[in-house]
Amino acid sequence: MKRTMMLLIAALMVLAICVPAAMAADYPQNGQFIAFYDEDQIAKDSSSSKDGGTTFVNPDATKKATTLVSTVTRTDPGNDWPQFHRYVKNAGNSPCNALPQSNPTVYDFDDREVIGTINPVIENGKILVLTGYSGFDEPQALTEINLTCIYENNMTVAWDFALPRTVHYGSWSSPATDGTYAYAASDNKLYCVNLATGTEVWNFTTLKSASCNGGPTIGGNYVFCSDWDSSNCNYYCLDKDDGGLNWIFNDSCTTKDSGYFQATPAYESVSGNEYVYLTGWGYNNVSQQAGYLYKVNVATGAEVWSVEESGKGAFCGSPALDCSNVYVTSYDFSTDGYLFKYSKRNGASAGSVQIERTDATPAIDTTNGLIYVSGGWNGGDWGSTPPGVRCFYTNNLTQKWGRVNESMGGWTCSVSLGDGLAFVGKESGDMNSFCYNTTYALNALTGETEWSYSQGGATAAIANDKIYTVGNNGHLYRFS
Repeated sequence: MKRTMMLLIAALMVLAICVPAAMAADYPQNGQFIAFYDEDQIAKDSSSSKDGGTTFVNPDATKKATTLVSTVTRTDPGNDWPQFHRYVKNAGNSPCNALPQSNPTVYDFDDREVIGTINPVIENGKILVLTGYSGFDEPQALTEINLTCIYENNMTVAWDFALPRTVHYGSWSSPATDGTYAYAASDNKLYCVNLATGTEVWNFTTLKSASCNGGPTIGGNYVFCSDWDSSNCNYYCLDKDDGGLNWIFNDSCTTKDSGYFQATPAYESVSGNEYVYLTGWGYNNVSQQAGYLYKVNVATGAEVWSVEESGKGAFCGSPALDCSNVYVTSYDFSTDGYLFKYSKRNGASAGSVQIERTDATPAIDTTNGLIYVSGGWNGGDWGSTPPGVRCFYTNNLTQKWGRVNESMGGWTCSVSLGDGLAFVGKESGDMNSFCYNTTYALNALTGETEWSYSQGGATAAIANDKIYTVGNNGHLYRFS
């Protein structure tokens, strides 16, 4: 059963007023997804975007950029981290092999206020972040944020590109880059910007009001994005160079009637065939929370298979892929969530295990057959539910180690892996309650703390033997 956005907001408002913080773990809803909301804007959530489904192309920028476009589709970014959770499979595992094992050198970038829950991305000597306010809660008077490009070698700003922010969902979607262009979503648009100059190349207007939390994914010659709405939400497949629309995936394309789309899609190319994996969440026909997982043929936009998982929380995070399986976590508004494993071939269930409720994306170590998850939250305006970080064997989802109820981990923090370390944060537990003020480098095989630093901690990016993470104070930290 679909529920309108206004019903969700009403539930949040009543609970915020009437339920003690100590009982937060028993909330039927909580303050996730929306950090600050404007009631007038949310009331228009079901309205269509003006010029929805159209692309505006900047002819001057396109002429300057055409010679930079590569005809070769990249298969792996090497030591860079060009999009959310590193690359197209959202596996969050870097090949860097000279990361600091103790006592790292710390660089504190404080030239801009960096939004507190995003995953920085790095490629071709450039770092991309979203800036404009610190922490999680969007300021009420906010009218724009920036896609900010920073030189990797000296940590100075190369350029800022203004993004409108008038629909206040508190979205923390990460940008993405293919090394030539940078892509970022804000309000009801996806923007393509020349990475070298910061000049707009094109923008695409979604059919509905805005994107939320899920950022763009670049796969093959395409970029995938979404909008977020309780009725007829959409995923889009666009040409990455000119923004041309190839297809739209929504409820009319599937028998699974999802309510909200907010994932960063996962992509793969197998024997010349391209597929994208998408998640959604809503309620089934008996009003249970439900999670939805879709495999879609990129060439046609047609569903290959779909899964509805009812009564075990909502699929609010993004899928992660290994060679044979797709993994996704769930967020239950009243109890714990789950880690699920499905066959990529046909969507058949291959097991599940209960974990802390989470939006976070699993990180996968295929060499050792391990998967890592983070969830729960450490307190603040919405109370707390004990956080945790866990490692499981991928073959049977039995736990290898867990760091639970140690104020470590969080529902907006995806674990990042590299050089035998697992990076995760500690939530600040204050007015920026879903941001982070401590970075932990854990031994990936044992879970023991190898080193920590008293700031940063949001989903880390690992590139060129350095770790990048954002703190609740709006600073970007680099460890080397």
